[in-house]
Amino acid sequence: MAQTIQSLERGLKILDILGAAGAPLHLNEIAAHFSLNRSSVFRLVTTLVQAGYVIQDAQTRQYSLGLRVLELSSGFNTFSQVETRLRPVLKQLRDTTGQNAHLGIMDGADVVFLAVEQPLGHLSLTIGLGTREPLAHTALGRAILAFLPEPEKNTTLDQTEFTPYTEKSVTSRQALEKILEQIAHTGLAEDDEEFHSGIHCLAAPIFDQSGNVAFSLGISGLCRPILSDKEICCKAVLDAGAQASRLLGFRKTHPAKTSL
Repeated sequence: MAQTIQSLERGLKILDILGAAGAPLHLNEIAAHFSLNRSSVFRLVTTLVQAGYVIQDAQTRQYSLGLRVLELSSGFNTFSQVETRLRPVLKQLRDTTGQNAHLGIMDGADVVFLAVEQPLGHLSLTIGLGTREPLAHTALGRAILAFLPEPEKNTTLDQTEFTPYTEKSVTSRQALEKILEQIAHTGLAEDDEEFHSGIHCLAAPIFDQSGNVAFSLGISGLCRPILSDKEICCKAVLDAGAQASRLLGFRKTHPAKTSL
């Protein structure tokens, strides 16, 4: 495992703490998250204040995230534009299948949810934006993993933890590699109660203008409704993946197969 800079890790943790708090914090409240003495935490926070990532209220002496963080977040405009462009595809996928439809992006060994469309008129799974799930155990993650360049795929698999989330979870690299080969052939990824018991998921890759897998989209819901209409759901997911790829400028043949 690569070596890391501990002080940088601690500084980033402070940003996480302030971001999750939802309100300004006193130094003691920040320090409570560390096994460091108060003066060490103070130096870390002061460094972030001087760099503009944290601000301190002159009267209350409490700390909160600074404008520099907001400036960095503007870099996510690209994601916002993608989400806006692909939102109609997600809505159509939701309406066709009657299931949750979601858009994901790879981040390390996880897939992060960038957009979610929940079915109207009945209860469904609650999936929040920014939710992280493991690439190896989810359809949304596998749809990306299967189409990564081999060096990047191997690096990701080297870092993968095969945690048995359910009785059906894949617990070896060899088993996952066979699954990824099948996904690369059909263009469709599947998760049959492998991350959440009772939940079935289907997903497809989304390719960008350069032909690289950039995102994935899919559906998730209770097993019985999806499996009873599996042919319809599979086709809807594959069609949505191909349509989303075209919207991002992909002009080659999408790997989606018409027969599974």
